[in-house]
Amino acid sequence: MTKTRFSHAACDHASTKAARAKCRKEMRGEAVASTVTAPKPVAVTPTKKKDPRKVAAAPVVAVETAPESAPTADAEKVEKPAAAGPVEITPDTWRDHKDKAASVYINGVAEPFAAQCITGWSIKFLQFTDSEGKRQRIPASTVERVTV
Repeated sequence: MTKTRFSHAACDHASTKAARAKCRKEMRGEAVASTVTAPKPVAVTPTKKKDPRKVAAAPVVAVETAPESAPTADAEKVEKPAAAGPVEITPDTWRDHKDKAASVYINGVAEPFAAQCITGWSIKFLQFTDSEGKRQRIPASTVERVTV
């Protein structure tokens, strides 16, 4: 019944559209029930995926330390890092140094501006807060370099 055409000539129901539809539905049900002997599939609920943002904390490992009174040979070998020179800030890295004091060097100006913090750097402008707390906005084309 599901794939073949069916004639209602042998049926005893009324010749209305609704009656023919009901008859086809019943015939399909009987045809499907007689051909299918396999049990109905059981609905399987999908497993819940773990949220990658919620990462389990790493286990805490106890580390033994030497007493402070006993000097070790490794402590004598440790070198102090050399004092780092000024770090140059670019339009790509200004966000890394956003809350740090910086020096803004301008083309043609001998003394740099002392900036409390850089607040923005676009293609057109460099924005910063000066040492007095005023917001300054200068054309980016006039900036020679910015250092921390």
